[in-house]
Amino acid sequence: MSEMTRYIVNPDVSCRKEVEGAILYNPDTDRVLVINTTGLLIWQALEQPRTLEEVVTILLERCDNVPQNRVHQDVGDFIARLQERGFVGICGGSAA
Repeated sequence: MSEMTRYIVNPDVSCRKEVEGAILYNPDTDRVLVINTTGLLIWQALEQPRTLEEVVTILLERCDNVPQNRVHQDVGDFIARLQERGFVGICGGSAA
């Protein structure tokens, strides 16, 4: 992950909000992913192109009592998993 890499949700993926998170469905891969409320915040942040640092900043602004020393790594890992599964792509890249 480059510091300047901008990520964005795959526009083909549908997101159904639930009481405690959301269900994502990728019709390209026929994959479903259940995410919690934190995952939904990250997903919503990526509805427009953002860097990892921008997503981390948004998360820190919206969440109380977040262990700041772990947020960067956890958000990076989550975005990487979303990207590997085709739910998120790189803005301007072929994976979006």
